Amino acid sequence: MPFKRLIYFLAILWLASSCSTKKNTLVSRSFHDVTARFNGYYYSCENIDEGVYKIEKSYKDNFDKILPIYIYPTQEKAKATFPDFDKAIKKSSVCIQRHAIKDGKGNEIPTAGHWIDNNWLNIGISHFYKREFFSAIEAFEYVIRTYNKSDDKYKAMIWLIKANNEIGSVSSSEPLISLLKNTKGLPFNIRSEFPIVQADYYIRRGQNTEAHSKLMEGIRNSHFLFGLKKKRRARYAFITAQLLETAKDNKRAIEYYKKSIKLKPNYEMVFYSKIKIARLLDIKNGNSAKTKKDLLKMAKEFKNSDYYDVIYFTLGELEEKEKNIPQAINYFKQSIQKSVSNPNQKALSYLKLGEINFELTNYVPAEAYYDSAIVTLPRDHPDYKNIQARKKTLESLVANIRTITTQDSLQRIAKMSEAERNIFIERIIQNKKFEEEKRLKGLEEQKNLGLLNPNKTAENQNLSDLSGGNASFYFYNPNTVAIGVSEFTRKWGNRKLEDNWHRANKALSIEEDASSDKKNIKKDSVGSGNKDVDDKEVYLKNLPVNDSLIKISNQKIIKSYYNIGSIYKEELHNFKKTIATYEELNNRFPNNKYLLNTYYALYRIYLDQKNQIKADEYKNKILNEFPDSEFALLIKNPDYAIERSGKLSEAEAFYNQTFDSYKNNNFEESYLKAKEGVYNFGKSKYLTQFEFIKAMSLGKLRGTDSLEYALKLIVAKYPNSEVSPMCNDIILSIKKYKNPELFSEKDKTKANLDTFNIDFEAQHFIVALIPDNSNISQTFIANLGNFNSTFYSDKKFDIVSNLYNNNQQLVIIKSFENAKLSTIYFNNLKNDADVFKGAVKKEEILLLPILADNIPFLYKKKNMEAYKIFYEDNYKNLIIKN
Repeated sequence: MPFKRLIYFLAILWLASSCSTKKNTLVSRSFHDVTARFNGYYYSCENIDEGVYKIEKSYKDNFDKILPIYIYPTQEKAKATFPDFDKAIKKSSVCIQRHAIKDGKGNEIPTAGHWIDNNWLNIGISHFYKREFFSAIEAFEYVIRTYNKSDDKYKAMIWLIKANNEIGSVSSSEPLISLLKNTKGLPFNIRSEFPIVQADYYIRRGQNTEAHSKLMEGIRNSHFLFGLKKKRRARYAFITAQLLETAKDNKRAIEYYKKSIKLKPNYEMVFYSKIKIARLLDIKNGNSAKTKKDLLKMAKEFKNSDYYDVIYFTLGELEEKEKNIPQAINYFKQSIQKSVSNPNQKALSYLKLGEINFELTNYVPAEAYYDSAIVTLPRDHPDYKNIQARKKTLESLVANIRTITTQDSLQRIAKMSEAERNIFIERIIQNKKFEEEKRLKGLEEQKNLGLLNPNKTAENQNLSDLSGGNASFYFYNPNTVAIGVSEFTRKWGNRKLEDNWHRANKALSIEEDASSDKKNIKKDSVGSGNKDVDDKEVYLKNLPVNDSLIKISNQKIIKSYYNIGSIYKEELHNFKKTIATYEELNNRFPNNKYLLNTYYALYRIYLDQKNQIKADEYKNKILNEFPDSEFALLIKNPDYAIERSGKLSEAEAFYNQTFDSYKNNNFEESYLKAKEGVYNFGKSKYLTQFEFIKAMSLGKLRGTDSLEYALKLIVAKYPNSEVSPMCNDIILSIKKYKNPELFSEKDKTKANLDTFNIDFEAQHFIVALIPDNSNISQTFIANLGNFNSTFYSDKKFDIVSNLYNNNQQLVIIKSFENAKLSTIYFNNLKNDADVFKGAVKKEEILLLPILADNIPFLYKKKNMEAYKIFYEDNYKNLIIKN
């Protein structure tokens, strides 16, 4: 018995000695290898797999763009999987600590274990998925450097390439790719993955031909043991097809979309593959009737209910290709109506309708569709800037059209007799509530059908003011006016509102005008909350009822006509509409102030169109009616422009001399030169610049009061000149100098900003300014602790709270190695709903990163608003790659 106990004791002693990480023996290595593999490494892999599964499950592909080869989380989505990857890091770290064989100096012996490098890899992969790329890169580089005899170094290289690609450092991937290319005998799993990594690298460099070549290599890899899974190959086939489609190789693109379907991916990819094939159909050689029939059949299947908008959009594109424009418009509208959860698709449908109406020169509906499209269109859309520019052009055009239609309607109403107008207004008041309810109900129905801008409510769907008048003015809504007119005509008959309106055989046109203006009105004039709806004066307030008001109204119409013609000519290049607009302007208002400009524009257009008769007509108008104008001189003397340019050059040279005098402090000389410049070159573009130098020189010679007076004179005489803003700034500075008590709090705040320092590489904290309320502060600090333990379990942060002023506390979270790390934490924290719940209201807390050295200044100045301005000015351009 004693002998057996001795044997047991020796066995336990032997086993314990074999657990030591200081012994590099076969027994010790075997023990630690087995334990490292089936304990730490196994469970670490399980945590990583769980995190990756969550990422892929929550990821939604955007099939309107080239799909990413690898699915990685965004900064926001990464937070949800922090606990999984933190566990993986912890388990692998403990495994390395307990099972890595070390030498006498405590250094790890790389050749003494087979699974320690795998744990290091898992640490790097976990940091990668947490988007902590620089920590990941450190781990991968450590494996490559330390375990250079192990095949796992190649896996580390693959992940290092991925990390470099993700942070935008593709150039750092080049030597690694080159090294792997030239390495013989790569492990099978690396050989399978390497072409895909290269494809990702090429796509990020814009080398799509090389990318789809590598993807094709991966698609062919169907090896039983070492090949890629069908699901992955289906994705790569789809991406290959997208790349080929981008290169206009539609035939091969269709081939790879079909290949993707054969590889049986998820249903969404099958659906979009079919849609892409339909969109790439060659109308001349393909069977469009069958394709459309198949699409309509898909539109009836319930399983496609989430994709009805995509199906109808595709049908619209097919009809558009076949020049069946009315049917195409119908399908694009159906696409909008069916779009419920796909704002990108709805934006594309709006855009299509905008483009079609634009090509048809239906600019008013085109503007409305572009306006709706731009709201949800992604900013990374390849043509976003051009679309936005066209939208602004159309917006300006339609605003001017609205001004004309509105002013015309107002003038018609103003021409009524007082008795007629009173009856008209009384009927409007009686019907106002009914019409308002009807309007809101109609807008709500359209909103539900997806026909209105999704970001606007029924209350504010109509846009901005039309004619610069009171926004509550009833007659700014022709849609509402039409109802009043209808009631009016029951009693007075169907008559046009003009001179001699009482002649019964005249046709009434205002109802048609008001109806056609329905989509043009930008803001309803009577809100449901207007307290003055029963007051007739409200409705009469801005009617042009006398000659001076009619003159103002006419000036608005004239200006709008001219603006419309200029937009047609300069921005839309629609010369037919330019001619019609300018000629209508001149026919309605023969003595308008733009007459000469429109004559010359029409002369040049007809000249370009080889219509010599009409060109001569307008040339003669210019020569006869405006013989001394620059346009007349230009027609008589083609070299006039060159001669005038010479004079401008002379003015420029003299201005430079004047400015040099001022710059060299010769203020008397610069003052005299500036006066001479105003006299000699008063008609040149340098006039206001001469005036400005004259004023500044005068200020230097005679003092501040003279300077202030001269600058005010410039602003009064040339309010829209390029020097006016500078003049206003100097005038404001003079006022502040004379009246320091008028210095605003904001200006005082800015004046204190120089106390803060900038050092993005130094230690940073996060500060939170919160109400001095024990319930709020305790809840907030507890929430911070939960946030840190959930998402930053591998980090340790100190949280301290101090009284900041009489009613606020300053909570400090420390510390972070640099600005980048503090900003990453800050972005995660401020977007976490669980931190701001219960007693903690987000709007009551000011949260910002701060340089540790700036904390004393913050306490000293007690001016958090000053620091906020400093932060916004200096940290907003800090690029965080995470």
